[in-house]
Amino acid sequence: MRDTNPAVTATSVVDLRAASLVVPLDGTSDATAALPVARELALIEGATLHIVHVSAEHLTTADMAAHLRLGPEHLAGTVLDARTGPPAQGIVDLARDLGSRLIVMSTRTGRVPEQGALGDVTREVLRRTPCPVVLVSPDRAAAPWTIRQILLPHDGIPTTAAAIARAADLAARAHAELAVLHIASTGPPRAGERGGFATPRYLDQPQHEWPNWAREFMDRLTALGGPPPNARMRLFFAAGDPAHAIAEFVAEHHTDLIAIAWVPGWEPERRTTMRQVIEHAPAPLLIFPSEEPERGMVF
Repeated sequence: MRDTNPAVTATSVVDLRAASLVVPLDGTSDATAALPVARELALIEGATLHIVHVSAEHLTTADMAAHLRLGPEHLAGTVLDARTGPPAQGIVDLARDLGSRLIVMSTRTGRVPEQGALGDVTREVLRRTPCPVVLVSPDRAAAPWTIRQILLPHDGIPTTAAAIARAADLAARAHAELAVLHIASTGPPRAGERGGFATPRYLDQPQHEWPNWAREFMDRLTALGGPPPNARMRLFFAAGDPAHAIAEFVAEHHTDLIAIAWVPGWEPERRTTMRQVIEHAPAPLLIFPSEEPERGMVF
């Protein structure tokens, strides 16, 4: 049945084959902070924005809009999806049913444990997501958002390199710059993934590895077909703690989006770094999940 509100489209009359993007809301201002980011990404992706709310009892679209305190400015061009059951399950199921391109959500959706910044619903969605997830800190409030620069931290291993093509494609469609940041460790070498390219390491002056790494990176990117023709890309170098280097880069360059790949089987040190970046990201964070969903994201 078509909803009589012209600003809202009922799920039943939507072509589910069309591109879609899911944003979960729970009625809190923390969750609503993801809306400006979701709306801009939906425009870039040419996707329909689905606002999903999962509760114990089924709500009509009118009741759902009132419960979430959404006005016409929030609802224009969106679809409201009301689901029942466990919140994370409902979010993941909807994204899977729609073949969603992205889930965009606040880091604090659900109960927030004392020891971490991620809400329990957000954490569970990350573990089970069928598509990339964009995490938005509620601290950014409801301010408008656009993409001028995407940061892709890169360490030279094939699994993280797999994110390059997708990040470059998004940057090209958003007419944004893709900044690839190579972070050289000043500690002892770590076990490498097969196919990685660890360049010569100078423990006292890690910047000396940069020219070799840059040449190897561009050679591999060219072999993969290169970035999209209209992509703008620059390579940057940093050394030291990865989480600190990322935060410092974002502050200095006013980065709008950080893109990272989740690598299954990471050793504890890398999982700790990833957890720090996720929980304290200084900009919206786009996470590309493993292509082995059964392994999930283990924090």
